[in-house]
Order: sequence, then C-alpha cells, then structure tokens
Amino acid sequence: MYLDKFAWLTDTALAEWVASSAVVWPMLECIHFVSLCFFMGGLFVIDLRLIGFYRNVHSAMIKQVLYIVLAAFSVNFFTGILFFAGNTYKYIDNPAFELKLLLIITAGLNALFYKLRLSHLLDTTQVTGLSVFVGYFSLLLWAGVIVCGRMITFFAR
Repeated sequence: MYLDKFAWLTDTALAEWVASSAVVWPMLECIHFVSLCFFMGGLFVIDLRLIGFYRNVHSAMIKQVLYIVLAAFSVNFFTGILFFAGNTYKYIDNPAFELKLLLIITAGLNALFYKLRLSHLLDTTQVTGLSVFVGYFSLLLWAGVIVCGRMITFFAR
C-alpha cells in the first residue's frame, strides 16, 4: 500500500550505508537496545510515580530522569529511522510495524496529556485517578511498542 511512496528511500546513500555494511546494522541494534533500556527504565520510574509509588523521591530527581528518557527516546527514534531506511521493504505494509507506529503516536498523545494536565503533580505527593490511569496506560502502550518491535521480523515479507 505504502511501498510506492517509500521505494525511493531504498536507493539513497543512507540506505546503502545501513544495509551494505556488516557492522552498521548490528551496531545500530546495540545502540537501539541500550537506549531502549534507558528509555523504559526511566519511563517506568516516572509512570510508577504517577501511579502512586516513589512519592517520597524528590521531584528534582524525577525531572532529571525525564531528561534521560527524552534523550534515550531521541536516540531510539533516530536509529529507528536508520533501520527503516536500511530495509524499507521489511517495514512497509508490515502489520506489526504499523501497530507499533500507532502505539507510539498514542503514547505520545498520552505524554502530551500528562504534560498539559498532570505535570503539576510531579511536585506534590498527590495521586489522582487520572494520574493512575495515565501511568498504567503509558506502561501498557510502551510494552506494546516493544512487543510490536520484536514482532516486525515475524511479519516481514
């Protein structure tokens, strides 16, 4: 369905660089995995705080963890783009990849909702039903992203 829109990407120097080297793809996999660990570990702490755990941890520390989460997400996003460029055919029309993108977008909207409506809770020990929902929903969405990322290989053409 989308193959004709992205077929040009396979002919770029970037795609050639990612796909042709025996070192680049495995190196990107390692970077992607390590940054995913930092991302999910930090996000886990932040979401657990929203749910009601670790309320005694100082909010300044949680804000520092948030910077790590954002940096790790940026690395994952960049390496993900390189994977897509390096093997476009593996990702286009792949239901696991499409679901992964949908979950990432939904998780981004959930994070935006947190930022706009609940970020003030970071400096308090208050827990609301809404913050609990947002925290659990975030964990569920990102767990789905990880599962879908792993399933991409099994749905590839």
